[in-house]
Amino acid sequence: MKKIVGFLGMLAMLLFAVQAQAVTLGKYTRGALVPSVFHDGASVDTVVGIICQIDCSSHDTKTKGGKIHWTFYDVNSTHVADGDLKCTDDDFLPFSWMQTRDRLNGMEGYLVFHADANTTISANAFLVDQSNKDAIFIPVIPLVDNDFAGAPADNPDAVMHLSNGIQAGTSYDVRYWIDPTYNAKTTIVVWLTKPYKDNDGKPIPMLVDAWNNDEVRASITLYLPQELNKLCPSTWKALPSDFIDGFVRLTMPATIDGFAYSYISSSIFGAQQTLLAAECEQPRGERPATPSNTPCGCQ
Repeated sequence: MKKIVGFLGMLAMLLFAVQAQAVTLGKYTRGALVPSVFHDGASVDTVVGIICQIDCSSHDTKTKGGKIHWTFYDVNSTHVADGDLKCTDDDFLPFSWMQTRDRLNGMEGYLVFHADANTTISANAFLVDQSNKDAIFIPVIPLVDNDFAGAPADNPDAVMHLSNGIQAGTSYDVRYWIDPTYNAKTTIVVWLTKPYKDNDGKPIPMLVDAWNNDEVRASITLYLPQELNKLCPSTWKALPSDFIDGFVRLTMPATIDGFAYSYISSSIFGAQQTLLAAECEQPRGERPATPSNTPCGCQ
């Protein structure tokens, strides 16, 4: 049964999506993942604000400063660029991707920040669109030591796990809203620790369920062939025409951690909204051998 329609329904579902997620954000750790990064060389830029803590208990301004190494990867996790930032205790560092690497305009990818042993950081990020006077919230995932590949690997800042993300084998729901009446558009972002491919490098089809706001279910096939995947529900040919408002349920592959959220825009509000995916309940730290088919909210 359709319970609420139109703008009021959209607001209600926005609140649900924000409150239901179980990913851990907003804490000091050794690193941070900004899962989607882009600039166009003109008016669109990804900006990150980083707070450094050398000693969270004493806040001693005389404490020796630390170093943060940043690495930019493209959507396929190819190492494109890197650099270092210096910080001191209780320091705040503004980071503009356009100013840092102006020649990489038009390239999509993600950023990994990794602090040295005596430093912890927290970060917030936005995609700033000056031409439209818009700032889109980008969720930043805290990274712990065990998330990194570490030395002596060729790429020690590569992220192999997401301790604060969606764990391998966990099902999760991602919102979409593509109602043409309200000029609603959705982009679903799915970041993975490795692409979902077979041993020959071919993307593995994922049969997933989609629901509309009449509680009707439809099965569709999706692919996640990259570490950074962006999906547009309006282009899914298998999605029925009356599926204009609802959610998609996916499952993280058995050996892959990840993170997911939606960008939703509409002509009835002036800024794109970020909606975090809602995880199905699963005790933290478990890594099931096969993907779970447990319904959301049930053990």
